[in-house]
Amino acid sequence: MSVKQKKKAQILIDVGSSTVKVYKKIENRLTLLFTRSLSFKVDFDSSKGLSITSKQELFELVDEVKLQNKSSLIKIFATALFRELTCEAKIKWVDEFYLRTGLFFNIISHDLENYALETALVGKYDSKEPILLVNIGGGSIELAVMFGREAIERKNISLGIGNILKQFEGINSEYSIVDIEKVVEYVVKQLPNLDNNVKTAIYNGGELTYMRLAGYQLTGNNVFSDKKHPCLIDIRDFQQQNAKIFKETSLNDLENLMPQNPKWMHGARGCSAIAQSIFQKYKIKTIVPSDSNLIDGLSSKEYRYVTISGSFRKHLKQIVSIRNIMVDAGITVLSPRFVDPKNPKEEFVVFAGEEGSLPLELERYHLNCINMSDALIVVCPDGYVGASALMEIGYAHSLGKRIIFTEEPQEFILKTLPCEIGL
Repeated sequence: MSVKQKKKAQILIDVGSSTVKVYKKIENRLTLLFTRSLSFKVDFDSSKGLSITSKQELFELVDEVKLQNKSSLIKIFATALFRELTCEAKIKWVDEFYLRTGLFFNIISHDLENYALETALVGKYDSKEPILLVNIGGGSIELAVMFGREAIERKNISLGIGNILKQFEGINSEYSIVDIEKVVEYVVKQLPNLDNNVKTAIYNGGELTYMRLAGYQLTGNNVFSDKKHPCLIDIRDFQQQNAKIFKETSLNDLENLMPQNPKWMHGARGCSAIAQSIFQKYKIKTIVPSDSNLIDGLSSKEYRYVTISGSFRKHLKQIVSIRNIMVDAGITVLSPRFVDPKNPKEEFVVFAGEEGSLPLELERYHLNCINMSDALIVVCPDGYVGASALMEIGYAHSLGKRIIFTEEPQEFILKTLPCEIGL
């Protein structure tokens, strides 16, 4: 990884069920460029994917981003709704997106999303008591109970803002004709119990900005010190302002609070009602609103588990070098597990620690690691990809896995596959 690559600006695009957020990262500085609301759920079919209109809106947005950031590396991270795609529909969509934009549409797992959210907020709260991390999306809710730097409990719930808007159609009347308590009652029934008792919650995903705009009674954060989390709100003040947002604040007034993306406010009442349900269910007393989200975590660590492929016979030195970089960054390399070759000049390299295993057994282990990884890293100096790696790339592609080549591959067919070039 060269110095030039380290300093090159990156554009990170967070694609959720109803919102797209575009960030720019230069070295360690992350800046939100813009947010746009897109209704991907309209006419969505897990076996067919997005509607023609939704696809066109997303393509136009990506074209806009590419035009304005021609020299930047652009990466996509999709969540929620896109995880509902069948395997066949997922691969078809990833192929279509790549052919249309030249970018890999990376649909991250629930586990990686949880990990990214925890990474973004870990260490902020230094206490002997646990804290609840809350992330509410268009189609899902992620909860994590953190104790220090460790997640001691996680819950993923298939319920989001889109479900509430569909279930309670009058919620977005000019003044809501739906009582917030009805929504809270509905949501609470679908929330699982937690094994741990918590009093404080970090409520992330743009909520600090929203609460400031919408006039919530925020006070200084006396729970922990962090410049990105300067405020907190008592549960009673949160409930009181939610009631006003439902009954006394018009939808037009909410839209005017965010003129650059007024449709974002169409989820405000539903999101607040879900959050209130969570805080009431788990008896939260203090809420810390946060603008952090999964991109804050992914910008520092894009994956948790990786597998590395390449020619172990020709390029072992380079493979070990990339492996060391990953390990030093705190990323778990599932395969190769070992780096000391017992037969470096033979066709199939066996490492110390693998003696007695058949090549087929070792290859099946490697393929299984690809299945469990967030990305397959293909080490290919001068574009050379060996025969075994070709098979492994094909397997990864059939799973819709993220594939990253360290250099542009020589083989023509590999240049046509949805992938990324360069770490």
